[in-house]
Amino acid sequence: MGYGDAPFFPIGHVFLTVVSGLLTLFGLLIAVAVIVLLVRFLLVATKAAQIYITKNTPDASSSDATPTPVVAPTAPVVEPTAPAVVRPTRARTPKTPPKV
Repeated sequence: MGYGDAPFFPIGHVFLTVVSGLLTLFGLLIAVAVIVLLVRFLLVATKAAQIYITKNTPDASSSDATPTPVVAPTAPVVEPTAPAVVRPTRARTPKTPPKV
């Protein structure tokens, strides 16, 4: 007698083969569903981004025909600043443990 030589061994083998095949099919179905949902999300997000860019980009035809005048740069005005106040740091006193 070897391992698995029982009277119902072929029935159990067929049953487990069918069950494992169904579980594999179910797992593949879940994987395909996740991939389809991811691709759908990416397509919808890309379309939404295109609509947003189209809506919020200024048109070239709406710009004024007259150019804006260029102003010559002036020398920056330097204001005197007050020296920074440095506060001396205090040594931190350790907390004492509660008394019982």
